[in-house]
Amino acid sequence: MVYRKRGDRSKILLNSGDILILDILTQYRDEITMERLSKMLKLNPLSERTHVDRLMNFKFITKSKVKGENKFILNITELGEEVLKIFGKSGEK
Repeated sequence: MVYRKRGDRSKILLNSGDILILDILTQYRDEITMERLSKMLKLNPLSERTHVDRLMNFKFITKSKVKGENKFILNITELGEEVLKIFGKSGEK
């Protein structure tokens, strides 16, 4: 077993929360804001930002600002859809 020191992070690519976010984004295209996603998943903003940033870094989702408002819309990319087919429930349909 490998023990991590305090502050070390796991090198895991995706976790169940990330897959759940990808699944939600496929169901609600062009409709999910950061705030709505946070309420749907009952996540605090810091946890949500961690998941969203990780998914954006891997190019699985995109985040675009709503003009004239302080809101961001999240969308899944083609790469994100392929990953969801492999790891998620949507791939079983």
